[in-house]
Amino acid sequence: MSSRTYGGVTADRRRADRRAALLEAALDLLGTEGLHATSLRAVCVRAGLNPRYFYESFTGLDALLTEVYDRIATEITDAAARGVAAAGPDAGLRATVRSAAMAVLAVAADPRKARVALIEAPASPALRARQRAALRHHTRIVVDYARTFYDIPTTADAQLQFTATMLVAGWSENLIAWLDGELHAAPSDLADMFADATEALATQAAHHPH
Repeated sequence: MSSRTYGGVTADRRRADRRAALLEAALDLLGTEGLHATSLRAVCVRAGLNPRYFYESFTGLDALLTEVYDRIATEITDAAARGVAAAGPDAGLRATVRSAAMAVLAVAADPRKARVALIEAPASPALRARQRAALRHHTRIVVDYARTFYDIPTTADAQLQFTATMLVAGWSENLIAWLDGELHAAPSDLADMFADATEALATQAAHHPH
């Protein structure tokens, strides 16, 4: 059946298109109206699909929302990696962090994605644990890069972990304030402030730069 074609479009293609429409509808609802407005029925209405098509792709609403969040988290991680690569192998910690921050802010330029990742995820039981895991992952990345650029003794492990957690959590909270209009700054200024804070804290924890 999957190979049969209707109107020049295969059944598999139509199924993939319906799945993509559901994901886009969920992102739009969750990222504009919030979790309370993102029901299975509302998603189907926004996607222009009969609810019976929902279950050909997802076992339930939580499965759909989880995929929406995971896609955003992956996009953020990939963007940060591209930012690090763009800084080049000879860049210092500050330049590397700034480049990664600018790349992440390019993802946050879609306010729907930023709201899902930062505001709506903690309100959802299905997404809360995933957001916490993402924050821990990003904290480990900060720790690894600090060690790459600085000679940090093992006696400073706890301090490094503590400060990296503060950086990542503080970055998230400042992004929320920025999105809400409480923090007035250009994206480049945000990236500068984050890079400055990262460099200062890593320097404090280090014996000396490599």
